[in-house]
Amino acid sequence: MRFPNRISGIKFAGLLAIIILVVSTPGCMSSGSDKSNSSSGPDAEVIASTPEANITFVTTGSSFSPIITVTGNPEIKWVFGDGSTSDSPAPTVNFGSKGTRANTLVVTPWSAVTKINIGYDGSDGGVTPGPGTIEYLEQQNVIAVTGLENVAPYLQVWASSRNPIAALDFSDFKELHTIECFYCTSLATIRLRNVPSLTRLCLESCDISYLDLSEAPALADLRGASQKSSTYTINWGTTGDHIWHVCVGANPHMTGTLPSDQFPVLEDFFVWNGNQSGTLHLDSKDLYKVRAYDNHYSAADLSGCFPAGRRAVVQIYNNELTSLDISDDPGLIHLNASGNLLDQTAVDGVLQTLDSYGTNGGYLDLSGNAAPSSAGTAYADNLIARGWEVQSS
Repeated sequence: MRFPNRISGIKFAGLLAIIILVVSTPGCMSSGSDKSNSSSGPDAEVIASTPEANITFVTTGSSFSPIITVTGNPEIKWVFGDGSTSDSPAPTVNFGSKGTRANTLVVTPWSAVTKINIGYDGSDGGVTPGPGTIEYLEQQNVIAVTGLENVAPYLQVWASSRNPIAALDFSDFKELHTIECFYCTSLATIRLRNVPSLTRLCLESCDISYLDLSEAPALADLRGASQKSSTYTINWGTTGDHIWHVCVGANPHMTGTLPSDQFPVLEDFFVWNGNQSGTLHLDSKDLYKVRAYDNHYSAADLSGCFPAGRRAVVQIYNNELTSLDISDDPGLIHLNASGNLLDQTAVDGVLQTLDSYGTNGGYLDLSGNAAPSSAGTAYADNLIARGWEVQSS
């Protein structure tokens, strides 16, 4: 989408039409259409620059206090929706009333920009907010951003947590390593084409229906639970070599089975209530926690995942398991496999295996499966004698 270099006499309704188009059309997120509002009233004129000229933040609040981080001594120019300007990397403008406004940013050179922050509070495993990391900042009521392609080769950190933003395009952001979009409940579209440096992606409690991670080979930490959309599909491609944390739980509408066997350094696997079925087979030797309850798994193979001393936790209750392999797992100290379909032989096998490790002070729940035999009960008694809490049918 392109507009003439100067458009005058466009009233507020025209601005709203542009904003709605930007928000509802994902392709517009990389077009960079730039606007600035000369006043906060309904008769404000709009001045449009060339799409490549600036980054535009469309806001709906009564104030705007973004933070950008730059290197060197670049020229910074903000033009806010009320016509005021600033050359600060952390400006504050008070409009006096709520309203939809376009606020533009130009940094010369763009290569100085390393971080853009319009909302961050360290939620969901993020860094502790601070001047050396990502500053604490309340969400800024940003509903749309255009012109981000200006900083695509340079930006390293993006933070927009809790903003009502609808779409983001990070195509060809080759230096970007962190995206924080926690609780962006309106965020329905995010594009991640050619993001070779991306390591942390937080999309917790958004509205994503399709997430393509196939061009994020360095991804290590994914937070993607609790999407509001009616469907949720993740395209992993071959991504997985560096992933230590996967959290995509509370998505009962998720389609497809997670490729759990392509995460060799995985520590946390959280996919509770994720509409998963078939066999759960994890093979990482770094695994600590598995939360895979409230799914439809028919079998689970966790053999060799938990070396001695690990004190690992596995919660795989309320599935449809008929088999559970925990061989060579002396570090498994907490196992809840209740509410499954394990027969007596399988239940006895779990009890015997855990008893054979000789560990102390663990937790085991096998209730809601078949009752153990007398031999299985003896194994359970051995565990209890070593301080285990054991429950069975």
